[in-house]
Amino acid sequence: MKALVYRGLGDIRVDDVPRPEIQGPEDAIVRVTTTSICGSDLHILHGLLRVEPGTVIGHEFVGVVEEVGSAVTKVKPGDRVVSMAAVNCGQCRACRSRLISACENGGAYGCGPKMGNLQGVQAEFARVLYADETLEKIPDDLTDEQVLFVGDILATAYTGVVGVNPDGKGIQPGSVVAIFGAGPVGLCAVAVARLFGASQVIALDREDYRLDMATRLGADKVVNVSRVDPVAAIKDFTDGWGVDLVVEAVGSPVSLANCFDTVAIGGTVSIIGVISKPVEVPFHKLLLKNITIQTGLGNFIHTKRLISLIQAGKLDLTPLITHRFPLTEASKGYELFEKRLDGAIKVVLNP
Repeated sequence: MKALVYRGLGDIRVDDVPRPEIQGPEDAIVRVTTTSICGSDLHILHGLLRVEPGTVIGHEFVGVVEEVGSAVTKVKPGDRVVSMAAVNCGQCRACRSRLISACENGGAYGCGPKMGNLQGVQAEFARVLYADETLEKIPDDLTDEQVLFVGDILATAYTGVVGVNPDGKGIQPGSVVAIFGAGPVGLCAVAVARLFGASQVIALDREDYRLDMATRLGADKVVNVSRVDPVAAIKDFTDGWGVDLVVEAVGSPVSLANCFDTVAIGGTVSIIGVISKPVEVPFHKLLLKNITIQTGLGNFIHTKRLISLIQAGKLDLTPLITHRFPLTEASKGYELFEKRLDGAIKVVLNP
């Protein structure tokens, strides 16, 4: 089969590789119909996330079930499915605690040995472990592109805005919300905050075209941080009080510091950006202001709810898809995505 393979630092190629096979009773083989490029794929390309040469990369996809193991009961051949970006066993302590993105036996597709060493999904076929837990059927009236982001960036944004668990401390009706970073995850967070009752949504980024998309998805105010001091802007918007919920979706120590400086007394700082460098945390200031800090990747217990919201017409993230390429032209898609050419936000690959 054709697949996008990491060959070394800065080197990815569409190669012929063996088609995956069922290896256990809980496996499924899925024919990939739509997949997309994620920011973490760029981390792999540049060595920030280590994978072995020869690894198929990619972790966002939808497809059609081709074959299932003997223990799989939830899906069958012919079913259209969306997959979570990370597989989960459903049985470990983390899964039983409804923190399934932290599954002790799972891993993320195409993200190297630290994350399960699974092959990725920017390919014609993918092997899915724990298929009953990892795959969700797609309703007949929804397209691939409507549900493509449910298993990764939308789930992560939902975690950042609503909370890891439904009873977590996240957005409340009337909350003033600021979202640092209007990349794909941050833009999903804008849409979720708008839907779940924010009285004001403020989006901050360095790219005007991303801020235009934030406005389209429901942001009331936008700030280009390359031209305007973000802390001063938020203080101005909120009469000096700050925001009830601030979401860090950049993965930057500078951005996180701005979050700490703009959260209101009693507010929440939600960290969903992947910060790879040490950061200074002003705990004394946070203590005096009674600040809550929450973190977490996408918690896939929310999948059914997110699909229902999409089906009801309350969430539409398809505007994020700006470019489409066949898998054989993946290199063009990666160049657009990495260099942010031609207003690229999300790039879809079709095997």
